[in-house]
Amino acid sequence: MIIAFIFVLSLLSSYTTYGQQCQGTSNTGLTGHCSSVNNCQGTVLASNSCGENKCCINGTPMPSTFSCINATDFNILYNTTRATFLQQFLNYGIYLAGICDNCQAKAAFLAVAATMTNNFQTDEAIGSTAEFTKDDTSHGNYQTGDGSKFRRRGFFGLRGREIYTRLQIQYPQYQTLSNPESAALLENSAVIASLLWKNSNLQNGNTQIYDHTNEIV
Repeated sequence: MIIAFIFVLSLLSSYTTYGQQCQGTSNTGLTGHCSSVNNCQGTVLASNSCGENKCCINGTPMPSTFSCINATDFNILYNTTRATFLQQFLNYGIYLAGICDNCQAKAAFLAVAATMTNNFQTDEAIGSTAEFTKDDTSHGNYQTGDGSKFRRRGFFGLRGREIYTRLQIQYPQYQTLSNPESAALLENSAVIASLLWKNSNLQNGNTQIYDHTNEIV
């Protein structure tokens, strides 16, 4: 009886949050609606206000001019509404990376993306601010809250103030340092993944940037 009651409460909680407005954890101006992952046609963000659902930021479909991976191949593994939407952005990222005709490289690209997004279930690491405190002094972070603010995001898993800073210096249009959740947005994530694929300097630290003490990172 108690188990049945808890199950009913869980269903009611999910139902009452579905469709409600939600917002980004760092950028509260970034708003979407609570949704199941499979029905989200957009970016899936962490949220404390959606119960069993996730915060879905509606996205704009990409032009269907890129065919590096086809729907049949991708949907065999991920046959959902979200998979059909995601395929457009993955196609674009693979195209920009210049690996459309390289089967092994495409497989590697998709494998990284799947790993960093928990099998395409979310576009940023899930967890409360407190759960990321262990990262406040690692990955180039140095301020309280940095672990949460610069949590893992996007197809290629940006993580930490250092890589967010490095990316913004070279590609300021993505505002990864000043607006870190922009790295999770699918339209940005696809491009950023292609940049990381082609430019190892962004990942290995050969690009000189400065931290809060004016020392080279």
